[in-house]
Amino acid sequence: MTLMLIQRFLLPQTFTKLLFMLMSIAAFIVPLASVNKPFMLYFVASFLFLLSLIIVLSRSESAPLTRVEKLMLVTWLAYPVFTAIDLWFRSGWNWTLFQEPSRFLLVLPIFLMIRRVGLSQKALMWGVFAGAIVAGSYGLYQKQVLGEFRSFGGTSNLIAAFGDISLILGVMCVALFQPYWSINRGWLIIVCIGLSFGLAGSIMSGSKGGWISMPILCWLMVDLLEKPSYKKRIFVMGCFITFALAFWIWVPWIQQRVDVIIPAIYEYFISGKVADDSAGIRLALWHAATLIFLDNPLFGSGPGTFDIEKLDYINAGFISELAKPFSGPHSQLFESLFESGVFGPILVYSLYFSFIWHCRMHYHENKALSTAGVLMAAGFIGFGMVEVIWDINNAGVFYTIMMVFIAGQLSYERKIK
Repeated sequence: MTLMLIQRFLLPQTFTKLLFMLMSIAAFIVPLASVNKPFMLYFVASFLFLLSLIIVLSRSESAPLTRVEKLMLVTWLAYPVFTAIDLWFRSGWNWTLFQEPSRFLLVLPIFLMIRRVGLSQKALMWGVFAGAIVAGSYGLYQKQVLGEFRSFGGTSNLIAAFGDISLILGVMCVALFQPYWSINRGWLIIVCIGLSFGLAGSIMSGSKGGWISMPILCWLMVDLLEKPSYKKRIFVMGCFITFALAFWIWVPWIQQRVDVIIPAIYEYFISGKVADDSAGIRLALWHAATLIFLDNPLFGSGPGTFDIEKLDYINAGFISELAKPFSGPHSQLFESLFESGVFGPILVYSLYFSFIWHCRMHYHENKALSTAGVLMAAGFIGFGMVEVIWDINNAGVFYTIMMVFIAGQLSYERKIK
């Protein structure tokens, strides 16, 4: 009611400018607070939802949705609706299990609001840069000064979220500063600083999701060049492999974590034994999720059933006893398979690829922002191979809010042209 009274007494243009300013401030705070002050991230997300709900209900939409936008919004609705129906009819309602999919429902009005009023891309750009600096500084401080084995920033020991968001902030710096460094190479100094700090946060965390995603991200970053080609992509991949080998040789801590992966995979596939508490355990958990899926291929066994179902395979001797204390399959792909059967991956990856499609549709109009969106989605796909990444609170909120910032701004720019 208060907001509607303000809107009545303010000129429409003034009110729109006020909303634009609020969206721009939020676009700066979200990436900055993502690994430093998660409570601020949640506060801004809640504020955006409440404000957007009032705006969407009180103002009519003038520009019709495009076909790709409609598809994207359908995927945002389908995931929580499917989960809600599954919970309601199979195991009973559980708000905790509905928390992850509900985020895509809650950000829908935020997208519609940003689509109407827009935001400052510069605010988002500098917020990402500042967030990358904070992440890298936190990571280096905790690792080198405090002596933490793996850095976790301000994320309450959520190591994967810290490392993965740090990496995304770093590579998004490369994308969002593209309009500047493509004209003036001096801006590459700023880009290298942001990328280096983002990489530092990821490396200090030791998160394997970053290792999986980096080759994909390097391949995609070539899209930021004036004339992308396979020759340039192969050259960039060669540079990445060279740097990765250098890190493996000269950083003993990285070498220690990498060297156990291949023996653990070999041991598990040859003898079924868990050789370490990271790669080996994950293989056992993925194995259990696969067996649950094969027994329930159409609709899965339902959300929150992994620990119970897993015990049957452990007791039967199919899965190692060492997997018993671990909760969940530690993979977004395998989580979706055991929970919802064949529909699970369709629902999850349609969310990723519809957003990527939306970004690619605006590539020629806004190469920087559209590529930043593609990089974020591709990175989270990689992270999700070894973590249930959206289920980690600040990672899930970060992804969904940044998704609607990017998608909404791209749609806003198309609308005003």
